[in-house]
Amino acid sequence: MLRIDGKVIIESRKITEYLLIWKAESDKSAFLQRLGYSLDNWQELEADIRYIIAEGSAIYSRPAPFGGDLYQVKGTLRNFGVITVWLYLAEPTSWRFVTLFPQKS
Repeated sequence: MLRIDGKVIIESRKITEYLLIWKAESDKSAFLQRLGYSLDNWQELEADIRYIIAEGSAIYSRPAPFGGDLYQVKGTLRNFGVITVWLYLAEPTSWRFVTLFPQKS
């Protein structure tokens, strides 16, 4: 297991234009709205995602289709289990937030 540290990138548009906006496929907005997240408080979601990676360990998932490697970090958002997905790039070294989804029991 590995800790996510160094340069961590969570683009605000990933939250405001992807996670919190309804999508016909792979929608996450309804789940996140049930937890109390919205466009009005998107910064709280970002802070909670950062807390997950500060406390959790990254587990290798698979190579990313366009370079780098994908890792998963399990945690909780407002007492509900989630898995966050991160892209690790070695050059330059950085971790980029990809997505999150509810953890299945």
